[in-house]
Amino acid sequence: MPGRSRKVLIVEDEQLVSALLEQTLQSVNFQTSRAHNAVEAKRKIAAFDPDIALLDIDLGPGANGIDIAHILAKRHPGIAILFLTKFPDLRSAGLKMEDLPAGCGFLRKELVGNTEYLVNAIDNVLGERPHVRDDLRPDRPLSALTKNQVEALRLLASGFTNAEIARRRDTSVSSVEQLLNTTFKNLGIQSSDDINPRIEAVRIFIQAAGIPNRDH
Repeated sequence: MPGRSRKVLIVEDEQLVSALLEQTLQSVNFQTSRAHNAVEAKRKIAAFDPDIALLDIDLGPGANGIDIAHILAKRHPGIAILFLTKFPDLRSAGLKMEDLPAGCGFLRKELVGNTEYLVNAIDNVLGERPHVRDDLRPDRPLSALTKNQVEALRLLASGFTNAEIARRRDTSVSSVEQLLNTTFKNLGIQSSDDINPRIEAVRIFIQAAGIPNRDH
């Protein structure tokens, strides 16, 4: 891909992932800069002046990728935004569609197995062509669940009891129990002597979206 000179800011807290992304993009002639948290990202935005920011959602303690995206949308509207995250969709991250600035792309890390897929996504977001939204793909993990079921599953994977989930959702414990039973069914989990549905559901969530941050 000769002649490519677009500038990409990679905001990713995992050093190995960040380095691999940089190596991949530099191999196809992108200019790159890396930041590992929001503080570094703000500094690099001013110094590097990227065409596009490749943002992880979860950046550890402090501001996250969503916070950075809103700063970019407000102060640097000319910088395109593409999320690259472990989460299969916004629901599994505890977010809603309106939490994202308009025009953002969304890539799942597990699908970026080749350079062409990543580069095409960047080109599409930069060119304001049809949105790159892996979070809306019908084959994504947890797609069989409703928004309420994903939220209950996320809270369950955070280690909360049914009583605490009910408190956070402002509902009754019996409603939570019914919601979780429906969730288990939609995940294809059946109770048996060998499988505990609650533990199996948590295992499925963590496999799809990682261990959720526990909100206090």
